Amino acid sequence: MKLLKKITCALLTVILLNASLPMTVFAAEESNVEVLEATVTVCEVPIFEGASPRSTTFIDTSIDVFFETDGMHIAIYTGTNLTSSVIGVKDIKIQKKGLFGIWTTVATATGGEAYNVSMVAVSLVFGGAVEGETYRVCCTHYGNVDEYRELYHETSGITCAY
Repeated sequence: MKLLKKITCALLTVILLNASLPMTVFAAEESNVEVLEATVTVCEVPIFEGASPRSTTFIDTSIDVFFETDGMHIAIYTGTNLTSSVIGVKDIKIQKKGLFGIWTTVATATGGEAYNVSMVAVSLVFGGAVEGETYRVCCTHYGNVDEYRELYHETSGITCAY
């Protein structure tokens, strides 16, 4: 019994000494996320004057993606049922599908907005798209007709081919 106590005490002492020694830790890696500039275009859409909506309604939220030799072209449309005091897109992320289906962010953009219109298009180009790789776009549409509303939007995987 005394031998068991001595062995246990010795093991606990070794664990305590190892835990108290300082260790080198790498907190973060250098990020390879590209920051893109977005272009905002105001789109004119006929407004339904006869309708009297009770709240902000998104009538068009779409993400169009196509590939060319200069990269991945993205156009994000946001439209509301009436003229919005502010309307736009924010938190744009371009993600690449990696090993085991894990999505990693390769580019971001803050987005853009317009005032006193009912529809806006935000466009950008990601030049780092690699042919054969799968990408997706995530963003948040927002608008304020009578109250502020947001809508998260995420595309399915799109394989780069041009």
